[in-house]
Amino acid sequence: MSTPSTISVTVPATTANLGCAFDCAAIAVSLHLRVSATPSSTGILACAYRGPNAESIPLDSSNLIIKSMQHYATRAKKTLPSAHLDIKNEIPLGVGLGSSAAAIVAGIVLGAELCGAKLDAAETLRLALEIEGHPDNLAAAVHGGMVVSAIVESAPGLPAVAGASSKDVLVLKTEVSQQLDFVCVIPDVPLPTEKARAVLPAQYSRQDVVANLQRTALLAAAFFSGPASFSEKTLSPEMFRDKLHQPYRAPLIPGIAQCLEYRHQGLAGIFLSGAGSAVMAIATRNAQQIGDALVAEFRRAGTSARALLLKADNRGIRG
Repeated sequence: MSTPSTISVTVPATTANLGCAFDCAAIAVSLHLRVSATPSSTGILACAYRGPNAESIPLDSSNLIIKSMQHYATRAKKTLPSAHLDIKNEIPLGVGLGSSAAAIVAGIVLGAELCGAKLDAAETLRLALEIEGHPDNLAAAVHGGMVVSAIVESAPGLPAVAGASSKDVLVLKTEVSQQLDFVCVIPDVPLPTEKARAVLPAQYSRQDVVANLQRTALLAAAFFSGPASFSEKTLSPEMFRDKLHQPYRAPLIPGIAQCLEYRHQGLAGIFLSGAGSAVMAIATRNAQQIGDALVAEFRRAGTSARALLLKADNRGIRG
């Protein structure tokens, strides 16, 4: 049991882009990063870690959670007190499930609380954005549910958008139906975000951009109609189809292209989770069968993979 001086935070994993909604939407899912910070008298920030890739996780000041804590302290012009962090992580690293976003959000919140401050969601997101640079995973990690977001940058000489400051984020959230299963199929090949972004073209055709805009509008309308109005016909794989990033990233991992074209009864949508390499399927039924079939698609292409059956996390960050 935590002592009274221990501060704890839980942050969900996230799946971003949702196919067509490139860099503007994400959904929080039921894998979590849990971090407890206990003030100490050692004069250092140190941590213990349990979770994926334990052998490669730094346990000193280069740890992303500690760096994010220090970022808060620097921005707030405060001295970060020494503490010991106990990190329990369920989120696979480097596969497109928002592990970095979760670590950054956790660090910002813990840094603030260790310095005696309590941040609201907007402040947490604004500071996290200074580290990550993309709001989709961050916004879903903070708010939970399905989130659409946009960065607001006030142009010189023009009035700021009402209620927004430079590098602010506009966010809208809706809860996601618990009738939906999220089938995350993870190949045993990570795909660094830098590599996934490097293959994207500098320009797109108007036709491809309009195709994505049409589907993004439909997708947002479907989710924002609310969990109560959800039915099996609300979503379809065509609504997630993308022409801006998936066609360029799919060839990087054998099996992804075949998975994105897979269809089955109960499959409501399928897309590359974030920048990959995980593929995320949304199912109204037959989730286990869909997961097994997608693992088989990867194996036929010579890539080992495993499936996780998840639900949406509508709570977001919590203590």
